[in-house]
Amino acid sequence: MKKMFAKVLLTLCATALTTTAWADGGRQRLNEFFSNVDTMQAAFTQQVVDDKGKTRQSSSGNVYLLRPGKFRWEYAAPDKHQIVADGKNVWVYDVELDQVTVKPMKTALSSAPIGLLTQKQNVEKQFAVEEMEAEGSNLDWFRLTPHKKDSDFTSMDLGVDANGIAEMILNDKFNQMTYIKFQGLRTNINLGADKFTFTPPAGVDVIGKPS
Repeated sequence: MKKMFAKVLLTLCATALTTTAWADGGRQRLNEFFSNVDTMQAAFTQQVVDDKGKTRQSSSGNVYLLRPGKFRWEYAAPDKHQIVADGKNVWVYDVELDQVTVKPMKTALSSAPIGLLTQKQNVEKQFAVEEMEAEGSNLDWFRLTPHKKDSDFTSMDLGVDANGIAEMILNDKFNQMTYIKFQGLRTNINLGADKFTFTPPAGVDVIGKPS
């Protein structure tokens, strides 16, 4: 009986240690993503779900990130749409409408989810971080709540694997949820400066003025 109890106790201890080590590893990868990553490139799929659980929008495309403060978020399907942050302004180009909207970055970071990831610094300087239970998932999940309340998003759930950020779930002030999955994510690679500049095409309507 004592031997059986000892085996059970050892099994429980080993499981607890493995779980703790896994969580610590996930936390380390999360911190490394925010503190050590200069550039990022990935394909993505995105779904927007309303407060009643109905899918309102499904899209896909590619994302590029250059820290600090620059990103390119390209929707390829179902409609072509580009969001480019050049470090000062955010340009939103609706290809179908032939329309460009430009705003200073300070007032436009909610235009694309990647805007929440543009700063290169310790994650806890930007967000309150809470570890989440994730049964059935092979990712480590964390809920990040921005210290600054200047975004449409109230919190961001990040699923982390060995490569970095694999999934994002954004909760907004309208009780909508945006689900994003990244594929083929690469970090700290060379990205051309032209990815993060934008010149309105000739003939399009431009709303707003760059700073």
